[in-house]
Amino acid sequence: MSRVSVEVPQGLVEPVRETVLLLYQATAESLHQALRARAEGEADPGEAHSHRARIDELDELARVLAVTRGPVELSAPRDLLHDVLYGALIDAGERLAALSGRGWRGDVPAERIQEAAGEVLSLHALLGGLESDSP
Repeated sequence: MSRVSVEVPQGLVEPVRETVLLLYQATAESLHQALRARAEGEADPGEAHSHRARIDELDELARVLAVTRGPVELSAPRDLLHDVLYGALIDAGERLAALSGRGWRGDVPAERIQEAAGEVLSLHALLGGLESDSP
């Protein structure tokens, strides 16, 4: 599994951190289910191991994101960084859609919608850069 690095600008650190924590929670739940199934003799032991390894990688990303106040360079397996950036992009798109819906009624200033659109475009560019570096 190839490791890659990506530099996350300061303005995207918080949404990326949130996504890492959500993925951590989901992976921990998957590990719990795999361990339960394994105890009942219904699962492959490799499944629990892969969840543990992913938790270790997510834990490292969470630590780096927790102590950094400016731009941060994240290094992890390509598929994990893809999942993190893709998840952050989806969340940013949902925030943009919600703001846009409120914006046409005048509930949200246009500048806030433009900021949300900028976040979507920045995350899309990071994800695109990661994908263009694919082996």
